[in-house]
Amino acid sequence: MDKSTRGFLFISCCFIIGFLILLNFLVFPGEHWSVYTAVLLLSPAYFFLFNGSKHLKSYTLLTSILILVVLGITNYLETPDYAWVLYAIPAVLAWPIIIFGGKYSAKFGYSFLMSTLLVLCYIGLNIYFEPRFPFSIFTTFAIYWWPLSVSLARFPRAFSVVGMLWLTLFFIMANLVTTDVTWWIYPVFAVLFWPLPMFFARHILTFSILSTLLISLFLITVNLLTSPQTVWAIYPIFAVLWWPLSIYFFVYRRKNMKQKFS
Repeated sequence: MDKSTRGFLFISCCFIIGFLILLNFLVFPGEHWSVYTAVLLLSPAYFFLFNGSKHLKSYTLLTSILILVVLGITNYLETPDYAWVLYAIPAVLAWPIIIFGGKYSAKFGYSFLMSTLLVLCYIGLNIYFEPRFPFSIFTTFAIYWWPLSVSLARFPRAFSVVGMLWLTLFFIMANLVTTDVTWWIYPVFAVLFWPLPMFFARHILTFSILSTLLISLFLITVNLLTSPQTVWAIYPIFAVLWWPLSIYFFVYRRKNMKQKFS
């Protein structure tokens, strides 16, 4: 981006900031919504003025500060009795943590250490502000995808297994803390199909057999949990059984016959 383009975009940001403040003052004198947009527009203005792509670290730090300032002002003006802005601080700081980490952000040690610090921040906020509900389970689940992805990105099969286990654990824990109704088996059933094609995509008959067994087990489990007095799982299971049967006769067996007589 050349200097003239960056200069034009910088002046445009300043012009929009001035227009919003003037509009707020003249049309809505009792409100202060222009403060939020004006502060946020300082971020692209800085980017265009100093070519933020070449100074990514300083741009990231400044933008993170501006976001926290806007959230802090919003918190103070709208809901001063509850400091919800504290929940946003670890999430916003995750951006400069990754940028300042540089190449270390793609390594397991750094990503795991920083993720653990962010997780501990949310656990501390959970214990201090909202001890009645363990919402940190959800933030922990989301944050630890960073080291998981970094460490297993080159091993898609291992990543699918570990990711499936991590998702299963999350759904079980979320089910336990949110409701007495057992619902975790439904998303876990879908998640189990993640590693299956990773291992058996080239073995279509094996994949169809394992998938049929998984679907049958799921249907039987749902039948027992929801309506044990009525045996209805046998009907969809009967339909699913045609999948591996058709694969065997129309794909697997025909392929073997062609190889035998070719």
